[in-house]
Amino acid sequence: MRNVILDLSGYCREQGLDKAIPGAETVDLSAIEGTNCYCDEAAVAAIRTAVAELPAAALHWDDTGDYHYLTRFWLEKAAEENGGEPFALVLFDHHPDMQEPAFGRVLSCGGWARDAFQGIPCLTQVLMAGINPDLELEILDLVFDGVLAVTSEDLRHTGDGLSQDVREMFSLLEPRIPVYVSIDLDVLTTEYARTDWDQGCMTLMQLESAVLLATRGHRLLGADICGGLTRAKGASDADFELNLKTAEALEKLFGNLIID
Repeated sequence: MRNVILDLSGYCREQGLDKAIPGAETVDLSAIEGTNCYCDEAAVAAIRTAVAELPAAALHWDDTGDYHYLTRFWLEKAAEENGGEPFALVLFDHHPDMQEPAFGRVLSCGGWARDAFQGIPCLTQVLMAGINPDLELEILDLVFDGVLAVTSEDLRHTGDGLSQDVREMFSLLEPRIPVYVSIDLDVLTTEYARTDWDQGCMTLMQLESAVLLATRGHRLLGADICGGLTRAKGASDADFELNLKTAEALEKLFGNLIID
């Protein structure tokens, strides 16, 4: 399986991800300005050019959670590679990333999922797991259009297992519809990842089980992973070691899935 690292902040190199993932292709985007949390029009054009020859059908490592909006570009490619046919986004994130744009159409880490759902016609479902229940208001106006969610509260007190609410949500995926999976490590408890955003309570085993459940019987168009902590934001060697261990586990998980 192809692994692609998009490096904007230097985090992936600091952590050693480029060396830990055999054969990973690193694309250096650090020279592009206007990318931190918000992606201005010039940066959008520059990133779109930089990833033009890269496929959605890969496992993408998209820097820290400040750059989760990169998923928007992969979803565009997934739509194209799927021939414009309907597909679903399965999102694991402690934040729904469904904020309405604060500065016009500027792409942001907090609103890219809404932008994608409203801007890519063949993206017909968004299923999100692990969101902060205090942020459910972000998605209420989209719920009846195809957005489903279970919160971090639905994951508590289930050990490493999945709650009935999670299982029921994934049972609502349209039959045989292809899926694209996006993961922000802040969905995990701090036992499994350290990020610079508030974190949820999902265990790594729960996340792995949920990915397997969401992709069972559904063609996987591609996947991406973001989240972490940079030196500039206080990351320690122990933080890097923990995040890298989780990254390696997820790389192995997706390596056993067929991305097509």
